[in-house]
Amino acid sequence: MDSEHLSNNGEPKPRAMPADLPTSLDDRRHAPMEDYIPETEMYDGWQGQSQFLTTPALAKPLNFGNLSLNDDADYERDIPKPPKDSDTRLMEMLQAQAAAHQAGHGLEDEQTILNDDKLSESEKKDMLQKAMIMAASNGDVGKVKRLLGGNGQPLIDVNAADEDGTPPLIYASCFGHESVVKALIDAGADVNRQDRNQWSALMWAMTNRHKGIAKLLLDNGASSDQKTSSGRTAFDFVPPDSDMSFYLHDNGYNIGNAGMGDDFYNPGFSQDRFEEEMAENELRRRLMMDSARDLEVDLGNVGIDDQPEPADEFEEEQQEFDWSRCLHDQMFVFQEHELDRILDIIITKMTPQRSPTQKPVPANMIFLSARYAHYHASSELLEKLLVTAMDLINGVVERCQWDMTILAFWISNATLLLHYLKKDAGLVEATAEFQAHLAELINEIFILIVRDAERRLDKVLDAAMLDHETIPGFEDITFQNEWKLFKRKQTVKEEPLEKRFRPPSPKQRAKPAPRNVTSLLSSTLFVLDLYDIHSVITAQIVSQLLYWLGAELFNRIMSNRKYLARTKAMQIRMNVSILEDWARTNNRQAEHYEGGDTRASGETVMDAARRFLAPVIQLLQWLQCFSSLDADDLEALVGTLQQLKRLTPQQLIHAATHYRPEVGEKGLPKSAMKYLVAIQKEAALKRDRRRSRAASPLPKSGPDASSSPTTPVKGRSNSGNLLDTPGSVASARNPDANDASDEEEDAPEHLLMDPAMMLPFTLPSVTDMLVSYGAGFGGVNRERERKYIPSVPAEFLEKLEVSGVRKEPMFEEKDWENEEV
Repeated sequence: MDSEHLSNNGEPKPRAMPADLPTSLDDRRHAPMEDYIPETEMYDGWQGQSQFLTTPALAKPLNFGNLSLNDDADYERDIPKPPKDSDTRLMEMLQAQAAAHQAGHGLEDEQTILNDDKLSESEKKDMLQKAMIMAASNGDVGKVKRLLGGNGQPLIDVNAADEDGTPPLIYASCFGHESVVKALIDAGADVNRQDRNQWSALMWAMTNRHKGIAKLLLDNGASSDQKTSSGRTAFDFVPPDSDMSFYLHDNGYNIGNAGMGDDFYNPGFSQDRFEEEMAENELRRRLMMDSARDLEVDLGNVGIDDQPEPADEFEEEQQEFDWSRCLHDQMFVFQEHELDRILDIIITKMTPQRSPTQKPVPANMIFLSARYAHYHASSELLEKLLVTAMDLINGVVERCQWDMTILAFWISNATLLLHYLKKDAGLVEATAEFQAHLAELINEIFILIVRDAERRLDKVLDAAMLDHETIPGFEDITFQNEWKLFKRKQTVKEEPLEKRFRPPSPKQRAKPAPRNVTSLLSSTLFVLDLYDIHSVITAQIVSQLLYWLGAELFNRIMSNRKYLARTKAMQIRMNVSILEDWARTNNRQAEHYEGGDTRASGETVMDAARRFLAPVIQLLQWLQCFSSLDADDLEALVGTLQQLKRLTPQQLIHAATHYRPEVGEKGLPKSAMKYLVAIQKEAALKRDRRRSRAASPLPKSGPDASSSPTTPVKGRSNSGNLLDTPGSVASARNPDANDASDEEEDAPEHLLMDPAMMLPFTLPSVTDMLVSYGAGFGGVNRERERKYIPSVPAEFLEKLEVSGVRKEPMFEEKDWENEEV
């Protein structure tokens, strides 16, 4: 027999018992629940449906380890007690308050307690502590302050709890005594102290809707992440869409799902959130379709067929990008003979991408390649890389100058690349010349985007803004001194109300209207946002388009006598108001910061619309009101002119001279015309005196100067074409400056405005880029900062490897980790 089957005395060992065989009467095991709950499906032919038969689950867990008969107490002790609701807890607090009030009837004044020599120090401390609890519970702020500021203060612990485990601050917060809460906090009370059920003062304030106390506690450091014994946080006691939630939201506190643990069941979106998400997706899809139609671009370039990228979870221990030195995993290593192939892939053959990881690929690749060339190769390779890249980008921009998605894609990448080069400690000086060329490229793309949008707006401007009649009923108005070549048509019956006010038919809606102009503006803004163009550049593009619209509308009204009428001015004013509504709806402010200020100081869209549409709005107001001025009412004329500061006397006189009065309508009184002529002469004298005092007067350009812009006016007849656009020196001064000392400075010097003038273009400052491309002031927006960390997606690297790039690493057997440059 083998030795392993023998015991020490040589006798055979007993055979091992089976593992599932009980060894005694007390050997009992918990029954596996899954074995007792089988489920059987039975088909009922009479009812034509299946039924599921399930063995009933055990109401009480099997516990054979304890065979005693009286084990109900142990069983009940093992069952977790359900969490108490807020009403139950409130009843307990009320009972505790009543008990404290009843116990406090025998308490004397605090000074009497202190002066009683028969009481020991511990008894005095206990009595004063009860007096503090009762005063906080009853809201006696005077007594609380006396206790905390008097001679008994050393014997009182402001954070001590009573027999029920509740400190004074929780009593005051529960029963809404805000003044007591403030006094206790000033005395050093712990705002995060919890009672025996782990309820804090903030939870009680939230439960009982004491808004002022909740804000006071939060402002003094109360934590909203503390949990009760049931796992709830303070914000979980705030019902959604309640006055409490609105109050905290208005005061800067974000109430989300804080404190709610992960559940095994995720219900997904709520019904309201689901509908909101669907509405947002539908609106975005319509904007994509409208942009592709209005801007005549590829649907794929506006993201119509993009799939959402999965959100990558961010690890806090992830290595941050080092801008002061070049680490081995923060550059792109390439060989010189591969340069043309790489740049051809990332520039020439690059199609606009709008996914967060694909949009900045050209800027990231050029920057990471420049890091390698500068820190580990030679300055010649760096120069070749940047010069070649610049030539290729210029070629793509020149070739696709009428495709706004291509232009938006490259102005976004060029701005981001400029930010990278300015932020890198070594490249900021080595690439100074390239940064200047990059700034010129951004300005050129800016002009191309503006001109492309202006070209599209010009096609519909006359029909949509000048000829569209928002107010019906002005078709039969006759004007003085105008012949009718045909007989007047017979008057027709008046349309019934239900037909007059019915919605417009599809044929009427298809006609050009102001919505065509606002649709083009919205499409342009959508594409700019789609490719993450910096808000400073976006704001300047919108401002330039609003200036162009204001100048063109002004010139076309002044240049065509058809529009110099009261009724046409009313129609056009209604159409212009739709532009103002668009600016109000899309109002935003550029993230521009000046002088170290942490608040954005950029111009809003509404301010830009108000500034650039002011001349045409004031012209329309003048056309509607001057015919009603009395000849003897000089005060009314002066008051009217004071509201038209963006118009010159020359423009006012021109509009009044070529005005089309209706039959029976008076024109501008002669006394008012003489007054305007006198003002015009006075303004001309002042302007001449200013020019004579100037050290270097501006040279006057003749009317035949080659740089004179011309205003395209469509549909003019010989009788309607009143004048040509004169030569303008508006490019030498801003015609829309609002901060001039004299009122004449608010208006242009010439009769017509210069729509071709480009407003001053400024690139985002270093501070603007650090805020917009970084975590912002205080470093709170870490998600946006990670979005603009220079990196190349793995799928794009695979594309480069398939194309024959980077088959082997450039350097081997080198200690990259310890290398410093």
